[in-house]
Amino acid sequence: MGTNPKILVLGAGLAGIGAATKLLNLGFKDVTIIEASGLAGGRLAKECLGKSWVDTGAQYIHGASEANPVFCLMRQHGLLGDVVTEEGTDLMFHSKGHSISEDFGSRVYEAGERIIRQLHKGNPGKNMGDYFAEKSLDLAKSWKSSSEDKDDVPSILSLVGKSLMIDTGAPALRSVALDSWQYYTNMGEDLDIGGKMFNVTEKLLVDFPKERLLLNRPVIKINWNGCFCGDAGRLYPVCIECESGEKFLCDHVVVTISLGCLKAAPTTMFDPQLPEDKREAIDTLGFGCINKIFLQYEEAFWERDAGSISLLWEDETPASLSTDATQWQKNIQLFTVMRPREKFGNVLIGWCSGNVAQHVETMTEAELSAAITSNFRKFMGNPNIPCPKTVLCTKWHGKAFIQGAYTYIPVGVDGVIMDKLARPLSSMKSSNEDLQVLFAGEATMKSLYGTVQGALLSGNREADRLSQHYGRPAPPSTPCSSSVAT
Repeated sequence: MGTNPKILVLGAGLAGIGAATKLLNLGFKDVTIIEASGLAGGRLAKECLGKSWVDTGAQYIHGASEANPVFCLMRQHGLLGDVVTEEGTDLMFHSKGHSISEDFGSRVYEAGERIIRQLHKGNPGKNMGDYFAEKSLDLAKSWKSSSEDKDDVPSILSLVGKSLMIDTGAPALRSVALDSWQYYTNMGEDLDIGGKMFNVTEKLLVDFPKERLLLNRPVIKINWNGCFCGDAGRLYPVCIECESGEKFLCDHVVVTISLGCLKAAPTTMFDPQLPEDKREAIDTLGFGCINKIFLQYEEAFWERDAGSISLLWEDETPASLSTDATQWQKNIQLFTVMRPREKFGNVLIGWCSGNVAQHVETMTEAELSAAITSNFRKFMGNPNIPCPKTVLCTKWHGKAFIQGAYTYIPVGVDGVIMDKLARPLSSMKSSNEDLQVLFAGEATMKSLYGTVQGALLSGNREADRLSQHYGRPAPPSTPCSSSVAT
């Protein structure tokens, strides 16, 4: 092995790309990415809608600041110049047939967000749903407004809860630990860069050797703690077996496959089996699902400066929120407007999460179009609202090599369990730490799970770990680089 170890990276999502590209930058020569699907990018993905590409995966920079390497990368390559940063008007319509004034709706919504975005600590066993329902009830009772406006407060607060379920992908807020964000790193305000995020993959891979990115190779077995003979009699501790029958030997493997796939993997995938604490982390953490429904229209039926359209249901309160598939129409109530219109045309994105996100994957475009159009007509009091000319629904739960969207922390679980998932595996035959199997991915970042930068930084972390193992110096930092602890 000497100073030129053979390193394999499993998965060409942002964690895998981050690990592989940084390893090359650190001076490692023998680095190969093995990807199960036919495309790199993982949960960064795109499809063509009309004349433009849209992000079917992640589209938000959570923290548009120099502390965020994704923001820095996009800015460095001049990809943020035409991003609309001004917030559009938030349009809200009630099932009782009236609209909500923007000022009133914004004040209630922001008050609800202040409840739900606190960094709670020391509340083991408590859940976000009960806490939000209790505090929302107090807020609704104390809200000073006309009796007519006051009746709309619970509906607006319910929308806040639905938005949080989209942020987590969980089936219900009662499934989410109240202390979920106690370790979280706030990098600043969120920025919607829809139609731009997929570029991150291309920019990171621009200098990566194409022959070192192996696509369409699902891995079925990770053999470690072994002694496998390669070329010229060289021995390797790790052997990766692919569905095709190919075998790859290496000194180190960085596993970046999604938590959803780790959960679904057979117990025989790792040989020897993973240690108990790592299996516990995989089993215990939640892996949520969200989907987007892109609706493209010939002409817009919303105001030109609109940023979102929300539909509020009369009979919903924060205490009643769930993503029961039988109530799926109530869970597609938040629509964001793709901007600028000159680039994307007249496109809305409907968001759904949890069980509803899985349910819509079974529906036809015609069924989605009819139901959503019916709701728009009812809530906006306009029977002439047209059906969309194109409907594009993402299907993240059904993607065999993803199986969801991102990690959430269930009730009764402490985020430190992600540290166990991130811990590398070394030889069981020797006391020497040889870092045979390393783990990266957003599910290994208790400070940034569920984010694009969390995935990227987790890959960088494992590259740094190997660099330190070999005593290699780190490259000089750049003005827009950061180091975030797990």
